[in-house]
Amino acid sequence: MPGLFNPANLFGQPARLARARPPIVLVIGAHREELSFGEAVAEHLDRQRIDLLRIPVGLSGERPGPDGLERYRQRHAELYRQILEHVQPGQRVLIDLHTGFDERLCWADVLCAEPALLRCIEHKAADDCTPAVLGDMRPVRLVAAEGDAASRPAEAQRADAWPWVRPELPEPVWNGKSPLYVGVEVYLAAASQGTATEVRLAAAVIEAVADCALSVQPAARPR
Repeated sequence: MPGLFNPANLFGQPARLARARPPIVLVIGAHREELSFGEAVAEHLDRQRIDLLRIPVGLSGERPGPDGLERYRQRHAELYRQILEHVQPGQRVLIDLHTGFDERLCWADVLCAEPALLRCIEHKAADDCTPAVLGDMRPVRLVAAEGDAASRPAEAQRADAWPWVRPELPEPVWNGKSPLYVGVEVYLAAASQGTATEVRLAAAVIEAVADCALSVQPAARPR
């Protein structure tokens, strides 16, 4: 399958100007309908520690019918393999921004396979002094199969009673040791670039994820 984007332009500069990059990579536009929202969110982030990986022409977030589903899944997996290949040495965290729909309120899921990060997110949501912002942030566990969630000891299940999902991503992406993969899904009231409030929530969630991820991901871990 040919490349889905030009690697020389992923980070907004030619390859010859490559330099040491921030420790966190934020991916926007993997689903092309979400690119404009991602760009609006990126304007509110600390770019000294959060790099931007912009996919100019991503895949559609809308799934095709049964006849095209397998091909769609293959292209989706290939896109994420390419994304992983372009994470630079020393970049420890990969944050993947997406949007969903909820006309009632704006909130966010934080999805990761690492329990320590989910516990940190849970504590941040509970302890934040402005619950209207981070209080609407929910940790979700990524698992390879239903048995992974059910087989945990009862004590651990009580301590980590998060919802769980099986991601449709290659396992080396979402369950690799480095970079640490964290999905962020922000639920908007309408399919659009998002309101100012929704953009601010997404930026606050990403900054909180960045804090937690750097606290649980060692600075030097070979890929």
